[in-house]
Amino acid sequence: MATAVPSRFAVLAIDDDDSKPKKSKKTPSTNNNNDKNVNNKQLKNKVNNKSKPQVQQNSSQPKKDDKKKSKQNKKKKVEKESQQWEQWKEKDSMSVEETYKQQLHEALVLSKLAYEEQKENSVKKSPDHSSKKSSGNKNNKKSATMSLEQFNNLNSADKVIQDSEHDKPKESDVEFFDRIDKETKQELIKNKQRDILKSRLNQPDDDISLLQLKFEVEKRDTEIEELKKTIEALRNELSQVKERNKKLCNILAVGEMKDKASVIAEVSKLQEIRDELTSEVSLLHAQLEQERSKTRASSADLKNTKNKKKVTNDTA
Repeated sequence: MATAVPSRFAVLAIDDDDSKPKKSKKTPSTNNNNDKNVNNKQLKNKVNNKSKPQVQQNSSQPKKDDKKKSKQNKKKKVEKESQQWEQWKEKDSMSVEETYKQQLHEALVLSKLAYEEQKENSVKKSPDHSSKKSSGNKNNKKSATMSLEQFNNLNSADKVIQDSEHDKPKESDVEFFDRIDKETKQELIKNKQRDILKSRLNQPDDDISLLQLKFEVEKRDTEIEELKKTIEALRNELSQVKERNKKLCNILAVGEMKDKASVIAEVSKLQEIRDELTSEVSLLHAQLEQERSKTRASSADLKNTKNKKKVTNDTA
């Protein structure tokens, strides 16, 4: 028997039903109510005229409060939606479990009824079988005589067969219900596994993102290893270049020392030549002064002799 089960979406509340405006019942209007409404309107107009400057002052304030309120309202809406979604999931799972339990219970009851019907049919068939046996035994008696021991053995055998027939259904009953319990447990386990698989299948994006992240991490690891290798090669090249630079510096230093030594030797030679020349110049200068003094002395002697000659001539 297939039973009518309510749909799992019957638990949800529809927004359109809540948002429909309820029709207000019309009440008969009276003259007193009209007068009261007129007075209330006049009072409201006065209050509105007084509150207009206050509203203008409030409108001049910055709109930060409105933005904050809008953000808070958005957050509240998101939280409400998430809560409603979780509640719907819980209600859905509860309704599915309840329907499944009801179906299992109905299946168990139907199986019990079918088993009882089979049992009753087997019990009804058993007297026909016993009557056939008795008729067969009568024919055998007519054909051959039996002793008392054989007759007693036959009665005992019939009793044993009947007892075994009565005991078999009890054992089968126990085994049948044990099997049903095991099958129900296995089905529950299978359904749980299916639910787990469905939940996993409903999240393929997460699995794909995880695989993509793993692939990217592996790529980055390989890139890092390659960069490490290149860094090591560059370090080796740097060490080689440094060694070459050291050798070149040593060679240049040796060359500079040789050049400096040759230059110093030349300078020393030039200094010696300069000293020799200065000594020669000083000697020549002394000789010049001696000759000058000699010429001066000779010129003075000549003047004296000339003067003496003039004097002698004058006196003569």
